[in-house]
Amino acid sequence: MGNQSLSASGVTFLKGHEGLNLKFYADPKGFPTVGYGHLITKSKVYTPNTNLTQAEADALSKSLGLSYTSPITQSQADTFLTKDTASAVAAVNNLVLPSGHKFSQSQFDALVSLTFNAGSGVLATNDVKTMLANAHIYPTFIGPLTQDMLDTCSKMVSKAFSYDRSLQPRRNDEATLFCTGMKYTHKYPVYTL
Repeated sequence: MGNQSLSASGVTFLKGHEGLNLKFYADPKGFPTVGYGHLITKSKVYTPNTNLTQAEADALSKSLGLSYTSPITQSQADTFLTKDTASAVAAVNNLVLPSGHKFSQSQFDALVSLTFNAGSGVLATNDVKTMLANAHIYPTFIGPLTQDMLDTCSKMVSKAFSYDRSLQPRRNDEATLFCTGMKYTHKYPVYTL
């Protein structure tokens, strides 16, 4: 178990991929959302990928007893993001890594982004667990790495980040971030293996 935090560049990375909407909107599943992907509730569903009308937003706020309505402020969006990323940070910190190993900051940030977007269940998928079990992927691995080992690392990262085909560009960016500063690279785009 680790004790790392999301870096400032990790927050910027996440914000860039989430996008900002200060008005209430329905996410791709129709759930009302605001800010940087802050889920308001799963108890109501609207037309996916649309902004809620002011009347809908006010009615939602009233029905849920929220202390805010649409639009929110930039400060509120940032506060929601900080709170929302805390669970993703905790989930990544709760991972059990091979003895003596820890994530680089870029690896940690990439996994927090993936977890924030896909939910903590993504960390329990076979491909992620396989990648995390291999000591070669960590910057704390001591010893030479053969070209075959480096290629294996690249393949494991590609498979681990192949989650939700509709977000393929984001997953490739996360995989590239995960490999930043490592001896291996993200040379196999997600979903190519």
